[in-house]
Amino acid sequence: MKSFVKLTVILSIVTIINSCNHSTEPEPQPGRRDYTWTVDTINPGKESLYMLRIWGAEATDVWAVGSSSWSATSIWHYNGIKWSCDSIPRRINPSALFGISKNDVWLGNTNSTIWRYYGQWELYGKYKVNNFDNIVIEDFDGTSPNNIYGVGFSDVYNTNNYKAVIMHFNGYKWDFINIPDTKVSFVFMKIDPKSSALIISGMIYDPSGFVPKAYCWDGKNLIDLPLNSTGDTFVTRLGDEIFVSAGSKVYKYSNKRLSLWKDNTNTSIGGRLWCGRSRNDFFIRDVNGISHYNGTDYSLLYKTNLYVGLGTIFENDVFFIAYDHTTGKNYVIHGQLK
Repeated sequence: MKSFVKLTVILSIVTIINSCNHSTEPEPQPGRRDYTWTVDTINPGKESLYMLRIWGAEATDVWAVGSSSWSATSIWHYNGIKWSCDSIPRRINPSALFGISKNDVWLGNTNSTIWRYYGQWELYGKYKVNNFDNIVIEDFDGTSPNNIYGVGFSDVYNTNNYKAVIMHFNGYKWDFINIPDTKVSFVFMKIDPKSSALIISGMIYDPSGFVPKAYCWDGKNLIDLPLNSTGDTFVTRLGDEIFVSAGSKVYKYSNKRLSLWKDNTNTSIGGRLWCGRSRNDFFIRDVNGISHYNGTDYSLLYKTNLYVGLGTIFENDVFFIAYDHTTGKNYVIHGQLK
């Protein structure tokens, strides 16, 4: 009898240890697809405009920015009712947009400057890298007002001389992070919630075409994350997981490596995994418009001939900036769960 009890205890301990070693996160619930869709036209008057970035604190407080022929029409805001522009002239050609809260929003610019919204837009500072003419911050991400990163590139005018840059804001000032000289343009970036590493996508401008790249910056090393893909690259955080989409393939990041997660080759799905709430509830580019993945399959939820750029998502809403290459008009596609 004692031997039986002893064996039972041992088996119980082994079972507990094994269950701890092989614990898995709960599977996210499938995302809903019962959206109603509306489209707003962004009207800059007689000026040309090309929307590039979108971010919001909530569904009734969304910013969208882009390149404009007149600097007063580069910044647009949605208050839950309509999109408007304050029409204040600024020397600004936005390239990055990110906020910590509705009254703390950062804007990257193509002329070495960073702007901040603290109830109104103001120039925060101008930054240069030694022996380079200009820097462009392409993307921001952060975890608090005292921990924000920016990525992009520095270049020399009228040459093919450029290199990647990473900047950090500590609550008081922006500083350049010392990284190896790497001839690549960083374009998109997300902070991995599990390790605090930066997962970055970028492009090398080769005479034969663009070469997609992905990297991990772990605070000490810039690690190349090999991609077996061509085309546009994009980094997305879904819950506490990081994904890199490149062409028709989607890779999952874990422990300084990328593993192929979804191969959408020879389907209508291709390009950026824009945004989502989890790996079972996200939106991705479709040649026919905006598709959604619910953990089982893809479904085209909004059909359009417009070029859809980026998106931002909330509990019940999702917004996408879109462009008509024929007419030069800009739109925001808004989906709301019923």
